Amino acid sequence: MVQKSPLRERVIAITRPAEQANEAGALIRAKGGIPYYIPAIEIKPLSNQEPLKKFILELQEGTVDYVVLMSTNGVKHLFSAAKDIQQTSQLYLGLKKSSVIAVGPKTAEALMATGVYVDMIPQKYSSDGLLEALSNTDIRGKKFRIPRTSNASPILTNTLRQMGADVEEIYVYESGLPIDEALKTKFYNDLSAGYISAILFGSGLSAKNIFQMLTEKAPLEQLRQILAKQVTIVAIGPTTAQALNELAIKVDVVPDDYLFDSALDALARHWAKP
Repeated sequence: MVQKSPLRERVIAITRPAEQANEAGALIRAKGGIPYYIPAIEIKPLSNQEPLKKFILELQEGTVDYVVLMSTNGVKHLFSAAKDIQQTSQLYLGLKKSSVIAVGPKTAEALMATGVYVDMIPQKYSSDGLLEALSNTDIRGKKFRIPRTSNASPILTNTLRQMGADVEEIYVYESGLPIDEALKTKFYNDLSAGYISAILFGSGLSAKNIFQMLTEKAPLEQLRQILAKQVTIVAIGPTTAQALNELAIKVDVVPDDYLFDSALDALARHWAKP
């Protein structure tokens, strides 16, 4: 019941890109919280389409063993970019010749909505979960292609290469730092005033970007003190937690399932502790 929810009337900041924030905000409201929108990532159009064309050609030739989609954004922008170069049908037919891996059920749903069959969903919805799922598979010499943003963490790619795979990231969209100065100033002022109860980080990039935005307003050490005193920090997954730890930001909550809904439930349990 909303009336009994520990989220009730607490302000929870969402760092997702603007186009993903409404669904997240609705989940927070459904659990009795108050969403606060602070997009940490601004999605920009793809500037170089040649790697995408090469990727689709590889798919058509049947030489790609695994295609890994990390997020709904990756799915959306992969098909959008293919449409821009008038190769949607070639992409769709090419994906049928590869094993398609979706990191998370939402990503799988987005793929299936386009008619693409999903061969694998790791039990843990993260890069670590995918690596764990592949730990007993000989992937030496296998071709992995990962359509994603240009600023993603290199951990997955580097680890797959260490395991002997042939890996390339195919940039289907670019992630930049938001430039809205009024938004940055308001967020810093609200944070300093104790208005924000929690911040949910969905990726390492969102964590890095938020603190780049905030350090334009105050030194990092001062920000650490503000957060430690009055804000609960939630990382949706270990890679995100690691990015925050590298900034010396204490992470209070990491859900067992790396989903936004699960993160809210874990936050509620954290706040419900005596």
